[in-house]
Amino acid sequence: MAKSKVAIVNRTNLKNFGSVLQVYALCEAVKRLGYDSEVVWQSGNMSKNFDIRPNKLIYMGIKLLLHPRLLWSTYKTIREVKANIFDADMVKRFDSFVSSNIIQVMYTPKGIKQVAVSDKYHKFICGSDQIWCTTTLYPDPMMYLRFAPKEKRVAYAPSLGRNYIPNYNRRILKKYISDVPCVSVREDEGHCLIKELTGRDATVVADPTLLMRSNEWDRLKAEVDLPDKYVLCYFLDDPSADVKTAICKFAKGSDLNIVVLGKLGAIDYPTDRIYKPTAGPGEFLTISSKAQMIITDSYHGMLFAINYHKKFWSVERSYSQFDQSSRQLTILSRLGIKNRYVKKNFNFTDAEIDYNAVQTKIDVFVAYSMNFLKNSLEK
Repeated sequence: MAKSKVAIVNRTNLKNFGSVLQVYALCEAVKRLGYDSEVVWQSGNMSKNFDIRPNKLIYMGIKLLLHPRLLWSTYKTIREVKANIFDADMVKRFDSFVSSNIIQVMYTPKGIKQVAVSDKYHKFICGSDQIWCTTTLYPDPMMYLRFAPKEKRVAYAPSLGRNYIPNYNRRILKKYISDVPCVSVREDEGHCLIKELTGRDATVVADPTLLMRSNEWDRLKAEVDLPDKYVLCYFLDDPSADVKTAICKFAKGSDLNIVVLGKLGAIDYPTDRIYKPTAGPGEFLTISSKAQMIITDSYHGMLFAINYHKKFWSVERSYSQFDQSSRQLTILSRLGIKNRYVKKNFNFTDAEIDYNAVQTKIDVFVAYSMNFLKNSLEK
């Protein structure tokens, strides 16, 4: 008898390690529960990494006219996306990882509605990552599974991305979220926002990347040339001068090389001890697994440090336009290592982490999260 199939609704074209790896992990979690899984998305809506659906562009244009103060944040988002387009080698590694490890099926807008009401898919899961960002110009109906019958909708660990819901999105988000019968979120902040908006208690679950152990991630590692001993610095935004100074002080005091992923900018450290490898998801796993220390402002950079039982420091993202600390603090508090998140007075030390105690708490949280997923798929 053929297994029932579950569709994961998310994008795999983003050139971000965590975004791709969490999609893979959610597919694997669904398979562990006895289902087949694949990623589905709409075809014909992307051009050079930009979503160009006409209805989306029109909706965004109208909203910008009504709320011109959103122009700057929109410009910044477009600029950040464009910055990733030009590294052809990185793009090639990401695309190769996705094509080799994730089954994807593309549907036309009409086609996905037709298949949703057929027997092909038992359920549709949206998640994880910041797919429910509250400040977006366009709350994407795809990410709220609007194309599927209500009884087939499940949300696993979406992040709302912000600590508030702006007035211009409150009505539509209330409707969209209320229409998903099985709702979980990644952060405590998201739980509070949904409670205030809809009156519902969304279950806080583990990010999909924690649903896999490090030995399972090891199967996906790719070869990359690395120095013997190093601190991995993985930043999505240029860190402050104070953070850079603290990194160099720690690396020098520990006699470590510095491996850079993402952004770091100029630092006062010998150039022959700074390495900037080109990396896709597989290389990222290798680099994380071999580091002596990880210092990062990335949520998933932090999670893989934990998964690989590495010493680490999680740093507040320097742009700080919005307070996004809930995503780090939710999991760090649950694991009893909240002190690894720092906002100021940066002094990175080699302090040990009791990973026996941490792993025990991870296992409990993962079991709880898998139980939510299992029950949601069985409804």
